[in-house]
Amino acid sequence: MRWRWLLVLPLVLLLVGCSTVSSRRLNSLETKVNTLEAKVDSVKERQSATESQTGESSAIVTSQENQGSVYESGKASLTKKDIQQALKNAGYYDGAIDGKIGKNTKKAIMEFQKANGLKADRVVGPKTKSLLLQYLTVKAQ
Repeated sequence: MRWRWLLVLPLVLLLVGCSTVSSRRLNSLETKVNTLEAKVDSVKERQSATESQTGESSAIVTSQENQGSVYESGKASLTKKDIQQALKNAGYYDGAIDGKIGKNTKKAIMEFQKANGLKADRVVGPKTKSLLLQYLTVKAQ
């Protein structure tokens, strides 16, 4: 009878140890999820504050999230209409300034980026935005 306990006891200890490791992993994952949720909430709050200050809706995207995206939030704010107007002023876009980023706008962004030695990814990031702002200001003067 004693020898059975010698076989069962290590199995019980092994199972208890596995459940402890699983609990630790679960707690670690919950902590990571909570951290990510807090970061998302923070970004949403900043976006809301920006939208309320400018009166314009801005999208915060990355090129990996959406290849068709053309706008990234940053220090200087550009609306989709601003992007189209700047591209038109620079001579790369001849469509309507309607705030709709379609094939022609994406093509114009890519051509503008190529002509200015930037990565032609159709995403208006900080470098592209900086150059576009110059064309937006020039036309307004």
